[in-house]
Amino acid sequence: MVYKVAISAIFVGLLTLAMLWNFQGSNTESAREVRVGLYQNSPKIYRNKQGKPDGLFIKLLEDIANEEAWKLIYVDCEWSYCLDNLSNKTIDLMPDVAITDERNRKFDFHTIAVTHSWSEVWAREGLNILGLPDLRGVRIAVLRESVQENALQKVMMGYGVGFKSVPVSTYDEGFQAVIDGKADAVITNVHFADIHAAQFGLRKTPIMLNPASLYYVTAAGENHDLLEAIDKHIEAWRTDPDSVYYEALKSTMVPVQEPVIPKFWKWVLTIGLAMIVLMFCANGILRWQVRKRTTLLVETNVRFNHLLKASPVVLYQLKQDGAGYRPFWVSKNVKRLFGYSPEQLYSHDWWIGVLHEEDRQKTLDQFKEIFNTGHMIHEYRVHDAEGNTRYIRDERQLIPKSNHGETEIVGTWSDMTDVYEREDELKFLSHYDPLTHLPNRQKLEERIAESIERSDELKESFAILSIDIDRFKKINETLSYQVGDAVIARVAERLKHILNVDDVLARVGGDDFVLVINGKIDINKVSSIARKALKRFAVPLRIDEHELMVTASIGIAMFPEDGRDPDTLLKNAEIARYSAKDKGRNSFEFFNDQLSKGMHENLLLESALRMAVERNELVLHYQPLVSFDDFTMVGVEALVRWQHPTKGLIPPFKFIPLAEETGLIGEIGLWVLREACRQMVEWDKAGLKVGCASVNISVQQIEAGLLPKQVNEALQQTGLAAERLSLELTESTIMQDPHQASLAMTQFQKMGVKLAVDDFGTGYSSMAYLKRLPLDRLKIDRSFIKDIGTDTNDEVICRAIVQLANSLGLETVAEGVEEESQAEFLKGLGCDVAQGYLYSKPVPASELAEKWTSLNKKKSI
Repeated sequence: MVYKVAISAIFVGLLTLAMLWNFQGSNTESAREVRVGLYQNSPKIYRNKQGKPDGLFIKLLEDIANEEAWKLIYVDCEWSYCLDNLSNKTIDLMPDVAITDERNRKFDFHTIAVTHSWSEVWAREGLNILGLPDLRGVRIAVLRESVQENALQKVMMGYGVGFKSVPVSTYDEGFQAVIDGKADAVITNVHFADIHAAQFGLRKTPIMLNPASLYYVTAAGENHDLLEAIDKHIEAWRTDPDSVYYEALKSTMVPVQEPVIPKFWKWVLTIGLAMIVLMFCANGILRWQVRKRTTLLVETNVRFNHLLKASPVVLYQLKQDGAGYRPFWVSKNVKRLFGYSPEQLYSHDWWIGVLHEEDRQKTLDQFKEIFNTGHMIHEYRVHDAEGNTRYIRDERQLIPKSNHGETEIVGTWSDMTDVYEREDELKFLSHYDPLTHLPNRQKLEERIAESIERSDELKESFAILSIDIDRFKKINETLSYQVGDAVIARVAERLKHILNVDDVLARVGGDDFVLVINGKIDINKVSSIARKALKRFAVPLRIDEHELMVTASIGIAMFPEDGRDPDTLLKNAEIARYSAKDKGRNSFEFFNDQLSKGMHENLLLESALRMAVERNELVLHYQPLVSFDDFTMVGVEALVRWQHPTKGLIPPFKFIPLAEETGLIGEIGLWVLREACRQMVEWDKAGLKVGCASVNISVQQIEAGLLPKQVNEALQQTGLAAERLSLELTESTIMQDPHQASLAMTQFQKMGVKLAVDDFGTGYSSMAYLKRLPLDRLKIDRSFIKDIGTDTNDEVICRAIVQLANSLGLETVAEGVEEESQAEFLKGLGCDVAQGYLYSKPVPASELAEKWTSLNKKKSI
């Protein structure tokens, strides 16, 4: 019987334990997990020496978690990363956060503040900071992503001063940065400073700012129930002086308690203090007049000392010592300005020892003149404590008799070094390039004038090489101006290596260099030097992570054949350089009269072209695009012409390259785009259904990055449907800047604008870009069309392009169709559209209706 009772008792006990275990497990499983950001900001939130979360915000949160059945999971992070984690929802709750406008947009705050704080500035010993103006230029350690930096900047802006920010991750790191000399001061919250500042040995300044209330926060729109629960508990705690809230404040925020004075001793101290006050009052009446008289003197001395500390002028007094004079008082700012302590200056021969060797005797002689004039000013050089040469303006006044009957001299030292150095710098900059330290154009012209004088005397020649880096503008625009400057400096160094002793290398512009070759020279020798210069350019340049292939164009002018003065020689060398660039770059060209004539014509043409758009001299001609299926006009290509007032109609091949070189192509291209869209709408109103208008796009328009916006504006202003506009880009245009081209074409596709590759087969012909870019049409270049019937290779190429386009779902257009046999062949291949003189040459808009009628007649035949 006893055995059965024992077995039953054990069974009941095990069953009870199992039920309790299941009950606890169910509670654990049902507890809500709350991920909390934990960073070091004692005493409000931190990990203590035992590695456990601690601080005011942690104690309160853990008590709330017990009441609300939350399971707190602490995520350690630095302050700025904690905020990022909250934004990314990696954590749910972030304690100890002050409200700012930006945070109010990104996060949700509960209603009742946990506590309040403000910011203080602590500085290293020896740094005298009495107010905000004293922070000018001071390095201040500031917590990353904190409100303190912006608050300090706003306050200091009112004084017109700025400081140097030293970002840190924690307040400990900020204080340590001051100790290590990486910062001069640190801005911290008052609670951290009260607990920890003493251990760092820094000095508290009078500067206090940025009062702030501190809260728990969540990501915007997330976890509102957490904030509601926090407000509920804080509101209840704050009405009860014995609550967890006040216990947490006492244990964390006020760790050092003031001793309690017994009442008896309070009375004793009060009576004693009253007696002392009475004694002081009696003494005060007697001393009041003395204080009144001395206050003004003290204030004057304080102001004087402050002025001396900040002054750029050293004051000194000399008194007679035997046969000579030595300092017996020197203002302390001599240490700041020249590195010497005042005590060092009291030596009798100190001043003579620091005088610059070249100025010493003259200065000593000038010193004697004061006994005749009583006052003197002169400038000389001295060596400071580090051995650097400094320029001094010394002004002295003789005081014949002092109170002790001794002759004295009072004077000032003013540091004029910056003035002299600035003058030297201005002299240098007026003749030399600051980046390469090569002669500039003014200095170059002087050196060329010297070469002319020498060559006339010796009956010799010399050469001017005008050197320009090809496509340098693209380096600046795509890689940065810093990389461009590095390229200029490296090129200058390479060119220096080909100089002889008498030669001159100068930088006369952004990427323009001039090389003057003196001595006995001829065309062969100059050509050899030009080739050597081009080879120097051919070696790749390594700039940071970029490896650049740089080429140059060189123009050469010879003295005396190509000019007898610097301006003419430089101008003719530049003309020859332009010719070398026009012929394909990476080459050199000698000047001749024919080049000058051609350059003159180009300059006149360029000047006229700049006014062409403004004067409405540009016109559009339109060439029909004809369907091979039914010979209907499915669209037109807009081709720009220049109706010059005296030269007549100028075709595009004569002025488009000039427009690209001078940067006018963007303005002309935009006019063509707007005019073509406007004309299409006008034809619609007249009942002429043209279909689609094709407009050519240049690489400069793509690189500028404004084309998508301009196309959209042109469509909106004219009312033309996007699908009735086709933009044509060459393969070279696409591949010159594939990334920018891809971005633009993707935007065009979203608008509904059609895209075509012009002159297909003559450029890169890359399958990769055909597959990747949103194209609608391939245009077979006319060079493959003209020999159909006589060249089987061209026929094979045409067949391959059509098959390729069909496989990619693209329409094909054959350019330059001039014969029926060509049209029949292309139609047999499955080509979609023809364009060429067989159907129509480009005609003005007013003649297109007549061509339309002609095409309809051809269709009926």
